[in-house]
This record gives sequence, structure tokens and C-alpha cells, in this order.
Amino acid sequence: MKEKIIKIIQEECALDEEIFEDTKLERLSLDSLSFIEAMVKIENEFDIEFDFEQTDMSNWDKVNDIIEKARELCDEKNKE
Repeated sequence: MKEKIIKIIQEECALDEEIFEDTKLERLSLDSLSFIEAMVKIENEFDIEFDFEQTDMSNWDKVNDIIEKARELCDEKNKE
């Protein structure tokens, strides 16, 4: 999951960047639209749904925050 999420975020960056779990989102070449596109791709890839406010990049700090939330949403989905 971690690698897929990092790859999705890399694909949406305007520049070719190395991204790690501890990479701060504000340092990436992502604008708000490309961030939303990345979040939608993550939702589709893992069949999860982020809350509306979670599609705003300012609500996130690091790439790992997105990975952890995606894991949490997958775990919740699997319990249903």
C-alpha cells in the first residue's frame, strides 16, 4: 500500500521528485488540483473514501499521514 500511494503522489507532482513517508507535502510540486487528483486515485485504487475536508492538502503534513489514513479506512472497510 505504501509504495502504491507514494507512486500515485509522484505521478501527480509537476516535477520528478523522490518521495518518502516522511516527505512534507508542502515541499512537493503539487497544487490543490493535483493533490485532489492524487486523493481520488488513492480512493479508487483501494476502494475507500476520504472525507471532503481531507481532500484539502493543508489538512495534511506528511505523506505518511495519508498512508496511515488510507490503512485506517481500508481496515474499517474490511470490518464491515
